[in-house]
Amino acid sequence: MTRFRSMVSAAALALAVMTPVMGDLASPALAKGVLKLAQTQDLVSLDPIATSDNASIFAQLLIFDTLLRPSKDATKLEPGLAESWQVGADGTTYTFKLREAKFSDGAPVTSGDVAFSLKRAGSDASNWKRFFSGIETIETPDERTVILKLKKTFTPLLNNLALFSSAILPQKAFEAAPDRFFEKPIGSGPFTVAAWNKGQGLSLKKNASYWQAGKPDLDGAELLVIPEGNSRVLKLQAGEIDVALEIPLNQLQSLSRSGAIKTAVADVLRSDFVMMNTKKKPFDDVRVRQALNYAVDKEGLVKALLYGTGKVANSPMPPMAYADATLKPYSHDVAKAKALLKEAGYADGFKTSLLIHSGRPLHRQLGQAMQSALAQVGVTAEIKLVEGGTHWSTTKAGDYEMAVSYASSDTIDPDQLAGFLIVNPERANAYHTEWKSERVNELYEKERVTADGPERGAMFKEMIKLAHEGAPSVFLFYPGTSYAYRSNVEGFEVLPTSNFRLEDVKLK
Repeated sequence: MTRFRSMVSAAALALAVMTPVMGDLASPALAKGVLKLAQTQDLVSLDPIATSDNASIFAQLLIFDTLLRPSKDATKLEPGLAESWQVGADGTTYTFKLREAKFSDGAPVTSGDVAFSLKRAGSDASNWKRFFSGIETIETPDERTVILKLKKTFTPLLNNLALFSSAILPQKAFEAAPDRFFEKPIGSGPFTVAAWNKGQGLSLKKNASYWQAGKPDLDGAELLVIPEGNSRVLKLQAGEIDVALEIPLNQLQSLSRSGAIKTAVADVLRSDFVMMNTKKKPFDDVRVRQALNYAVDKEGLVKALLYGTGKVANSPMPPMAYADATLKPYSHDVAKAKALLKEAGYADGFKTSLLIHSGRPLHRQLGQAMQSALAQVGVTAEIKLVEGGTHWSTTKAGDYEMAVSYASSDTIDPDQLAGFLIVNPERANAYHTEWKSERVNELYEKERVTADGPERGAMFKEMIKLAHEGAPSVFLFYPGTSYAYRSNVEGFEVLPTSNFRLEDVKLK
């Protein structure tokens, strides 16, 4: 499972100003040190093992700590609750030394809490079980030492321990009220929950027991739900909010002119594409899939829909560790597309359907662009707009022909997304395309027991090249995440993993 994110269309203009009634959450009378941040949707749950939506993940990473976490530049792992760690020579024993830290209720973080949390993350109740199921035993020789023993070598483990789903919970507090714990959960992160008004926003307050000295500087934060892009812009301009995520890209330049607002587009580990069901004709023919990749002007899409802020994709995998920068994307070549279709027996084209999540404006725009591009090679695509849950269940069940979608990574190691996007059988059977390469599967098993370095990197590059050639999707682009903030906000940034760290933010 990977998480999926909504993105406001870069090309779509707002049609109306819809300002939700936020009550005290959006009041200008909030404390001076409370950051007001607008996002597109509400969180689903504060339980780290039960969710995969973006808003829930962002909130959980502000409330809970993990043993490790990605560095801000996404190039390495850095200490979280574990101040140090060692990996045994055989690659199956991991020893962690915990820092002195407290939960927000003042109770110390102990090795017992770590053992309890990781066992829960690897249990049948967890949506993320497979990421931790390789842990055979967890030993706690003292309150600040945790020893994980694996069934066999598993190189991605450290990155999986930096996942939000490996959040460390206080065992005693959880077991005292498991049914109510996540209403106002206790964690060791920089913030704790003051109130969650579902559909409106999450109110956070500073965790006075946070282990990083002097942090957070903020008294609290309000994560406000403002779905409509223009509403977020207007509230930012009026000073009613401090930060807005997913700003319509066509407004970034005008927003920054006054000097009161700063704008940015973060490079994130995300890839957008059009999935093809390789179990259904004509998509069972690689020539057809390659033809459709040649049929689409992806550079044009980046310019028109992303205002030049993204990059053309060469595979379903985003550019991250071990990516092959020399692998060229499919060029825009209508003649070649027609020749491949003719060779496959579809000289006159064919009719198909294109499934689109109705709640993603960018993808609605993409649907229209795809429909036009495919028509040039004789392919008639009927657009089918469905809500998000239906989009997921339909593609998962294989009841589709083509579908616009995307994926993003929660870790800085490519293992997570590779397993999701190009391995079959695995978690999603090559992300519901059912494309299968025995060589990819073989390499996937090998990279998981190979130490980080050139040899493992070569395996990923070969996997990505095979996916490029097999073309289970029409590879579109790697978009950024746009955001804007008022000039009195210091230290705010969206990270490559798409989340943000508010413990580093100040209001001047």
